[in-house]
Amino acid sequence: MSSFCEEPAVAALATRERSAAQLLREVDAAAQGDGARTVVLVVALNRSDRIDALARSPEDRPVLDEIGRRMDAVLRPADRYAFASREEAWVLLPGLASEALAELASHSLIQTLSAPVKLAAQAQPIRLRPSIGGAWAPPGSNPGAGKLFAVASEAAAQSLGREDHVRILRVNDDHGSGLRRHEIERDLHEALGRNELEVHFQPQIDLRSGRCRSAEALIRWRRADGRTVAAATIASIAEERGLIAELTRFTMNTALRHMAQWKAGGLDLSIAINLSAITFGDATLPELVAQSLQIWGVDARRLTLELTESTLIRNERSAIELAGELRELGCRLSIDDFGTGYSSLSYLPRFPLDELKIDRSFVQTIAAGRNDHRIVRALVELAHAFDLDTVAEGVENAFVETRLRELGCDFAQGFHLSPALPPDDFVEWCTNRNAAPRFTESGSRAIP
Repeated sequence: MSSFCEEPAVAALATRERSAAQLLREVDAAAQGDGARTVVLVVALNRSDRIDALARSPEDRPVLDEIGRRMDAVLRPADRYAFASREEAWVLLPGLASEALAELASHSLIQTLSAPVKLAAQAQPIRLRPSIGGAWAPPGSNPGAGKLFAVASEAAAQSLGREDHVRILRVNDDHGSGLRRHEIERDLHEALGRNELEVHFQPQIDLRSGRCRSAEALIRWRRADGRTVAAATIASIAEERGLIAELTRFTMNTALRHMAQWKAGGLDLSIAINLSAITFGDATLPELVAQSLQIWGVDARRLTLELTESTLIRNERSAIELAGELRELGCRLSIDDFGTGYSSLSYLPRFPLDELKIDRSFVQTIAAGRNDHRIVRALVELAHAFDLDTVAEGVENAFVETRLRELGCDFAQGFHLSPALPPDDFVEWCTNRNAAPRFTESGSRAIP
């Protein structure tokens, strides 16, 4: 990591700016929380005036002020940043539902920081070539600010060789479940070969009718010794060790196999499957999807593929082409964690989307204040304006379910309704749910 610069003589113009020492304390405080990820970023600015910056010219503060204004415009109200040196900024992203949102924030930062900095006192504009490294730890773990920034600094160095200039790493967690990461890495490949992993299904409820019409497929792994491995850990290791294609193939074929069995028994449902950025960047993905649909005889319209916003903007041109191929197969496409505060609405008309998933951070606080109602309502109206369905995730109580229905949201999922269930339990739950009298079907935007 770069050495600290002295405290700025001029008061920070951006409300999110802190001194480096203050930010370290806030990172430690944020990491104490449970249930969400704390992510830190190291932003290497790679300035064209590097020599002048190293000289710490008194005229350099306006450059940092301009960079700060740009960062302030991208970050959420809860996010914080500090200048560790005149060439490096540190960023705190607390309370993220997924580390994928950190990647989206990173791409947004790179986009806004890449524009030249033009100052009246400077004859030539200052050009920035930002690269970003990030680090996160599992919810409930607390590796400390020093460890997080050390890993993020390592990731920043690695990001220079990447096409998108972003690299997010997970801080190893050697406690919690009692499993060490190297044990999981060693066993994951064998577990896939032995079909030791499972796919569970979290119901998605049609808020108009109250019926279960779809579910999200989620990977689960309970080892032979009874210890479980978190889904995020499985995905992270699979990506790092080149196993993500095998994991995607297993998840898709397992989910489609169950769908075929359910339909034969009279239960016709749609299933959503998450795709990682690496998977969506694989040109052979449409072939894998087509083959899997054919093998199990499942209607492509019953398969929804969930993507993150960072996946779409990482390489927009190829993402549009791949999305078009999947739509030609008949699959539905969904954007996960929409409305996180790092989003750009410009991509909505360009991608062949069917659905937006509203981020749980808005859903879980919908009962707390009027502004959250307005945000969710605006997201629902925006989606409907583009003829897209909306799915709210993280529904934790009956009040939120009712409020979402009043706001016009189409579908909902969360622990209030049901956690992810093993296949047999899901069938029983879904059958009982759909047999009970609910609400009117009138006006429903149900998946076909």
